[in-house]
Amino acid sequence: MRQVKRLSIFMLTISLALLASVASTAYAQRAAKLAAYSAPAATEHRALEAPAAQASRCTAMKAGDVVWVALNEEGEVEEEVESYPSGTTRITAQFEYNCIPRRTTLVTVWYVDGEAALTSEDKPKASNQPDVWQAQLYMKDESPLPDAEYRVEFYVGKELLTEGAVIVGGEGPVNAVTVQGTIVDSRSKKPIRGAVIVVLNEGVVAKEWLQDGTDEDIFASARTDSKGQFVLDNPIEIGVPHSWLIGAQGYRSIIQEDWALEEDTEDPLVLDIKLVRK
Repeated sequence: MRQVKRLSIFMLTISLALLASVASTAYAQRAAKLAAYSAPAATEHRALEAPAAQASRCTAMKAGDVVWVALNEEGEVEEEVESYPSGTTRITAQFEYNCIPRRTTLVTVWYVDGEAALTSEDKPKASNQPDVWQAQLYMKDESPLPDAEYRVEFYVGKELLTEGAVIVGGEGPVNAVTVQGTIVDSRSKKPIRGAVIVVLNEGVVAKEWLQDGTDEDIFASARTDSKGQFVLDNPIEIGVPHSWLIGAQGYRSIIQEDWALEEDTEDPLVLDIKLVRK
């Protein structure tokens, strides 16, 4: 069973503007260099069987979960993956769908560490047959993708169809765990989108960093998605103290100085964080 820890809420308000600006600098630089490609996968990639009695006309596109895959040199799916190693030049997300109605607009939104980085629109050809839709993200110059958490969301118009996230790099030391979780409103229990989580380098004091810190002081970070979920872009080593900052616009923030994970911490560590409105 996954371990769930609740962080204490402090009555100390931190500067969310500073958190957001520091975390966003790298995102903007990355986004300008990214490119994406989306299309139905080749016929041999199909994973769905056509229903025995399929309707003659597709009225609504439905999708399965996003699966991340590695491709071979011919562009064929080689295997499903849980993460990609550092140095990866291209990541590929795909999902199974039932059919594509006429005049469908499929919108793909890519995020890097929780920050929207690239949006594209496709108008796929109508089809009554199930197939697999594939989307790829890569650098325009084909250089390795930066180590980070990558998330993709697929929409039909404004309605979310399916979404998924994956880590590139960030293998870290052996005695380290992935930290993920959800941030919600303490009263309504509704997810908070755009909340920022920052873990500072060992020895960096949060209160001092808020005064004159830089992004070089950040060890790991993440921003929550529409479901309030996040995955830190770097594993946290057991027993090493770090200062943590968690905040969202309109909420009291959390500062936890020198918090170290215990030896019996499970991997992944799932945090259930509740923020209180100001």
